[in-house]
Amino acid sequence: MNKYLEFMLYESDIEPFGLPDGVIFLNEEKLQFLEERADRIEKLFKSLNYKKVVPPAFEYYETFEKAGGSKVARRSFSFKDKDGKMLSLRFDMTTPIARMVSHAYNKKKAYRFYYCGSVFREQPFHKGKMRQLRQAGVEIIGENSNSIDIEIIGLFDKTLSLLSDNYVVVLGDIRPYKKLIELLNISDSKLEAIENIFNKKDKTSLRLLLSQIEGDEEVKNSLLNLIDFSGKQEKLIKDFKKIFPSYISEIMSDFFLTIEQLDNRLKERIIIDFALIKDFSYYSSLTMEGYIKDIGFPVASGGRYDELFKRFDFDLPAIGFAVQLDFD
Repeated sequence: MNKYLEFMLYESDIEPFGLPDGVIFLNEEKLQFLEERADRIEKLFKSLNYKKVVPPAFEYYETFEKAGGSKVARRSFSFKDKDGKMLSLRFDMTTPIARMVSHAYNKKKAYRFYYCGSVFREQPFHKGKMRQLRQAGVEIIGENSNSIDIEIIGLFDKTLSLLSDNYVVVLGDIRPYKKLIELLNISDSKLEAIENIFNKKDKTSLRLLLSQIEGDEEVKNSLLNLIDFSGKQEKLIKDFKKIFPSYISEIMSDFFLTIEQLDNRLKERIIIDFALIKDFSYYSSLTMEGYIKDIGFPVASGGRYDELFKRFDFDLPAIGFAVQLDFD
C-alpha cells in the first residue's frame, strides 16, 4: 500500500498536502490587514444603525436553488447530510438572510442588517479566482422607495471609499433586459446562453444567437443595443429615447431620475451600464458594481431584489450589497 501511494504521489503534479485552489492560509500579517479593513467597514455600518447577523455556514441545497436558480446552485459546494438530504455551504449572504426573515421575523417591520463573513463558490477551472470569499455587506428589508435606493447607492460609495481613493461605481437597471427577454419568450437554455453573453458583453455572439430565435425584430435589435449601452450619464441620457422603444425608454427614464438626485461628487464617479444584469436571478431593478484601480474584478456588488422573498412565500422589497475584503 505504501509503495502504491508513493507511486501515485510521484505521478501527480499536485502537492497533496498543500491547499486546494481558491483558498489561502491567513498568516498574522494578512489576518491583521483583513481585520482592520473589516473593522473600518463594520464601524460604518454600526454608525448607521444596521444590526449584525451571522447566517449559518451551510443550509439546504434547495434554499440556494430556490433563490438563485440552478445556475447558482450548481456553483455551490454541496454535500449530503447523515439523513441523505443535500446541504450547501453558503453561496451568498443575501439568500440565508431572506430565508431567515421570511420564516422567523415580524414581517410588518423593516429591517437593516449587516454581516461580515465568508461565502463559498465553485469557480471555472484555471481562472485563478478565489473560492472562499470574505465579505461584508448590508441589507435593507421591507422598504422600497426612491430615497432608499439613493441611500444605498451613497453607502455603497462610502464603503468603497474606505477601501481605496481610486474607485469607480457602476450602476445599471435590469428591468429593460428582463422586459425584452419576456417579449421574446425563449427557452431556458437559450436564456442562460444570453445571460452568459451579456455578462461577457459579447455582441457578436448575441447577434448570432438572436438570428436563431424567432421573435419581433425590434425586440432583438433593442437587446443588441442594450448590451453595449454604457458610459457616462450625460451621453446616455441624450440618446436613450432615440435608440429604444417607448416601453424601454420609460423604464430608463425612471432610472435616470434616481441618478439625477445623487450627490454631484458621486455622479462624477459613476458609469452607467444597462448590460449589468448580474449572475443572481433575484435582482429586480437597480444593480451595482464597484471597481478599484488595478484590481481586475468587481470588489463590490449588489442591487435591489424585490422578487426574492416571493420565493420564500412572502412578499417584501429589499436592497443591499456586499464588498469583498480579501483582495490585494
